[in-house]
Amino acid sequence: MTPRFFFVAVLAAGLGRLPGAGACADEAQTSEHAAAQPWEKDQAFLTETEKAVQSGGILAVAPRTAALEAALDGAQFIVVSGDTTYVLTDGPGEALIAMMTMATDKSRKGGKSVAVANPYPAIALYLGSYYDEVGKSADALRVVDKGLTSSAVSDLKLGEHRPFLIAERGAALNALKRWADALANYDEGLAGEDLAPNIRAIMDRGRGFSLTELGRLDEAEAAYRDSLKLEPGNAIAENELKYIAQLKAGGAKEPTGLKSVQPQPGTDGSGGEPPT
Repeated sequence: MTPRFFFVAVLAAGLGRLPGAGACADEAQTSEHAAAQPWEKDQAFLTETEKAVQSGGILAVAPRTAALEAALDGAQFIVVSGDTTYVLTDGPGEALIAMMTMATDKSRKGGKSVAVANPYPAIALYLGSYYDEVGKSADALRVVDKGLTSSAVSDLKLGEHRPFLIAERGAALNALKRWADALANYDEGLAGEDLAPNIRAIMDRGRGFSLTELGRLDEAEAAYRDSLKLEPGNAIAENELKYIAQLKAGGAKEPTGLKSVQPQPGTDGSGGEPPT
């Protein structure tokens, strides 16, 4: 019996540079934040990690996991230095809300507020994608959950990395065979506004996979067809639709697993499988 595989979600699938990775949340404020602040070395290490992954694939994270974990564990999201309060934000949406909140905070006694780029959601995503890639999905889930709360305003769910983290969390949950939790995760992600088509398609496929394992075949079929509207011809969705048709015709259920898309030597860079 041929196993069915759910594919690693985001970075290992080659979606390219992350939103805002290595950049300041507000370029106009870059010169205002002082050097040697707590997040500075973590941002620099993130930039090094990003370059390594671009040249060597997600497995290039391997020798960096301990340092990235330490950075994530020691993250601070509001740092007061002299008369300046630095707020780490993940994209312009969070930056705007954070600055408005600081401006109306009556408990603050003067000083200025500066929004700077928050490296920790991207750090969590690199770690989560690596752990999923090497079969450590429980660790992937752990670090991605940290990434989803690594902001002073994370409860507003405005972070630019949030959709990517949700997609990676879904991959981990499906790999752990937590189908109902994975489905709830994708439903949460798909409720977000302004999702990029490729991320929405990934979430639709992840949702379809969860629904298939839950035996909700009509809904699974609809989810895969929704994904094909965004990415016509996607081989994963088309193969899953064939599998659903087999199940509806009385075919046997196949085992599942997590499939790597890390490029392997001697391949065309796709690892022999279509990306997610």
